[in-house]
Amino acid sequence: MPNSFRLLISRIRRKEDLKFTKDGSPKLDKNGIQKKRILYPSLGRLKVIQRRINKTVLAKLCLPDYAYGAVKNRDNVMNARKHQGKKFNFTTDLTAFYPSINHHMVNEMFLSFKFSPTVARILTQLTTYKGMIPQGAPTSSAVANLVFIKTGKKLQQFAVENGITFTSFVDDLTFSAPVDFKDKTQAFIDALVSDGYRISHSKTSYKTKNPVVTGVVVKNNKLDLTDGFKIKLTQLEGRTPEQIKGLFLYKEKVTNA
Repeated sequence: MPNSFRLLISRIRRKEDLKFTKDGSPKLDKNGIQKKRILYPSLGRLKVIQRRINKTVLAKLCLPDYAYGAVKNRDNVMNARKHQGKKFNFTTDLTAFYPSINHHMVNEMFLSFKFSPTVARILTQLTTYKGMIPQGAPTSSAVANLVFIKTGKKLQQFAVENGITFTSFVDDLTFSAPVDFKDKTQAFIDALVSDGYRISHSKTSYKTKNPVVTGVVVKNNKLDLTDGFKIKLTQLEGRTPEQIKGLFLYKEKVTNA
């Protein structure tokens, strides 16, 4: 690797961040201690370059219709709406999603989009760290979405063949259908595991009533807020006017979807 790249990529720092659930409550381990995640936010010139890569390169690469997370003009509410009215719902989450995507997978992704080997190698060097996608860098979510296309297409094809709706929100995957498809869920898990991803068993569920999809309660005829978010709306003390406005705008977005 050229010295210039080593200097750029060295502009990353390790940082610990507390983890929270989608409704804002802290995530705890089996000993009751709040969980942390390791972030590697880029700094200085590297961060500037990664933002440019996002805008001039990654944003121009097409993502499949199933992808809703970290995609322009798509969000978690739109993702949840895709599953409205489907009685049977299967959700799962990919553990350590970013670290599980190594630099070989990233390089292969760029090559699949017809970048030359040299350009693919340079882009890979600028968007990975210690052989993986670093959580906290501007390019990480977009790169992860693009790498996952290889697996996502398999999931989507199998879902379509069986009358199942599939969407992804970065590492949060949802499948739904009007008829029972529990016997098909293992096939989805097998496809993920065979491509090197790990399933979070604690975040994997098969439900038939009011599932929570990317932080939104999906009912038969409408979307609703989680109980945790409803509590937030009653505890406004200490919040800025902008924060309060944001909470109520989100409430309208969900309930009017």
